[in-house]
Amino acid sequence: MIELQNVSLSFEGKVLYRDLSLKVPRGGQLLIKGASGTGKTTLLRMIQGFIRPDSGKILIDNEELNVMNVWRLRQKMAWVSQDINMGQGRVEAFIKEIYQYKNNQSLRYDQARAEKLMAAFRLAPSSLNQQLEDLSGGEIQRLAIMITLLLNRDVYLLDEVTSALDQPLKEVVADYFCAMTDQTLIISSHDSVWYKRDIPVLNLENHGSST
Repeated sequence: MIELQNVSLSFEGKVLYRDLSLKVPRGGQLLIKGASGTGKTTLLRMIQGFIRPDSGKILIDNEELNVMNVWRLRQKMAWVSQDINMGQGRVEAFIKEIYQYKNNQSLRYDQARAEKLMAAFRLAPSSLNQQLEDLSGGEIQRLAIMITLLLNRDVYLLDEVTSALDQPLKEVVADYFCAMTDQTLIISSHDSVWYKRDIPVLNLENHGSST
């Protein structure tokens, strides 16, 4: 569960949130709406503990996020953004390297599941043997989604995750995530593909004002 209690944050003289409270239960979904500059990405980063609010509390599974537990609680979350730089090298080697990171060492790479996810997101099985630098922006976006799903996180934070995709692929990604029932899903997007789904909407333009 993700909960914000009376959270306020200002940046460069602008109030992004004033006494913002929300609760997304485990398995729940939330779509964050707002014009550029209203703090959609900032809110996702705050939930991960990269930004601290001026006041108020952020709770992850009823535990208040703080400097002592932020690294542990962050391991429950997966973040996918529109700005992805995976570097160079073979795709499967890159995926396996991620499993060597400290917070992923308890997990085991499952090639069969990787191939199943690649099929779900319309990536050719041969993509595992391709070089990262040869992939298109849309392929990189879908690869990032696939990797986060392989890591089996409890919470998925999606920041304009369909921005680089054509309409049929936007539908594929939205359908996949919206069908998830055990994971918590928080989406920041301008993309209409998400607004066609039955997802509760938080409009940040109702929670901040200039000062």
